[in-house]
Amino acid sequence: MLDPKTRIRLRTTALAGIDYVVGILSLFAYAAVGTISYAVPLKILLAGLIFNTIFLAAIASGSTRHCRDPSLTGMQVTAACGINLVGVLMAPQVTYMFIANIFVPLAYAVLHFSRRAFLVAWVLLSVAWCGVLWLLGAEVGIAVSTRAEQTILMGSLVLVFARFIAINAEVSRLRERLHVKNKNLADATARLAELATHDELTGIWNRRKFMDLLQEERMRAERTGSGFCVAIVDVDHFKTVNDRLGHGVGDVVLKALAALLQNSMRATDRVARFGGEEFTFLLVDYNENALPVAMERMREAVERHDWQRIAPGLAVTVSAGVAAWRWGESTGQVLNRADTALYEAKNAGRNCIRIAPN
Repeated sequence: MLDPKTRIRLRTTALAGIDYVVGILSLFAYAAVGTISYAVPLKILLAGLIFNTIFLAAIASGSTRHCRDPSLTGMQVTAACGINLVGVLMAPQVTYMFIANIFVPLAYAVLHFSRRAFLVAWVLLSVAWCGVLWLLGAEVGIAVSTRAEQTILMGSLVLVFARFIAINAEVSRLRERLHVKNKNLADATARLAELATHDELTGIWNRRKFMDLLQEERMRAERTGSGFCVAIVDVDHFKTVNDRLGHGVGDVVLKALAALLQNSMRATDRVARFGGEEFTFLLVDYNENALPVAMERMREAVERHDWQRIAPGLAVTVSAGVAAWRWGESTGQVLNRADTALYEAKNAGRNCIRIAPN
């Protein structure tokens, strides 16, 4: 199965092949009214089909995938321009048709050419066309002496304009697809960024983000002389809730608890799910007298909450250990002291707060 990029390259090359055929219709019309020989459009059609078949086969096989120009745009444009130059030499009396046609492959180049490539193409084409026109001299003509030739000229110009519009439509389609892909990529990137920093179940900060915030706060405290506290909150007997009511109810409890914890603290404090039924707080600029009051307010909010709306007879309480950061202490050390205080709260009967000595 072809990958999307290869399909786009094949589509563009196929459109170029169709464009060969459309462009040659005008030459067949001139041949029909006797302006040029039928050999001219037939030879140009044959050359176009041969080149296009080679390009399609090379792209479809995947052999161009690792090339600098996987679409072979430069080679395709060169081939198309070369065919038009040869056409002028074969039928100088309709030179203007080949000059008009030369802009069509250049329009395809918009899909892939760089500024440097366009500059090179301009120089080469200018030299080549000037050389051909100088070589032909007086043989160059515009065959519009009869009504039939005038009609063919008008029809040919209409076809040229239509081919330009078709190419621009293709460019617009590719740009639209690119816009959609970029939007999807941006959405996916935003989603990945959220998953990297937020707990998927509760929507609050996850452990990784909390550790980053804690490290930043420690650095700020060392720089400014401010202080902060860390609290670890654990749901009492949470295993019993899962065993008795199921993990689905347990997830609902954790989500409701996360919202409660956030609402019970100040806007400057940070709440995160540390893992399982454990949550952590980063409490900034708390003094020793205000800290017990704030943590007790949180504990009471959890205890008073109407948990029976989730399941009849359900009651949820939490235990917490809190530690104030000491000067020179690492983030791991302050967390360990908070964890020790949490175990003291559990040993004291749960549903209580313990603050580590400072």
